[in-house]
Amino acid sequence: TFRDTVILVAFCQCLCLDIVGMLEYLETVLPPATGTIIEGFNHWMGAFTTDPKVCQQHFETHIPVWLIWKPDCVPEDMKVLKEVDII
Repeated sequence: TFRDTVILVAFCQCLCLDIVGMLEYLETVLPPATGTIIEGFNHWMGAFTTDPKVCQQHFETHIPVWLIWKPDCVPEDMKVLKEVDII
């Protein structure tokens, strides 16, 4: 039926995107994070995390990252660029 065809096409598109994403991941060589300034990759979207170590690794490799913490858990010396309310 038409509905089955639409579902099959959507599944094939999803599978193709997964394959392209995996191939791009395997072909992209990242230098180790050493704290030096490196060129960023503009085609990556970024990540959300609750782990400060993961946040630091993404920040050092110039990948956009959003650290999710409750306001009372944020250290006083941490630089917060923008606070966003989650609905």
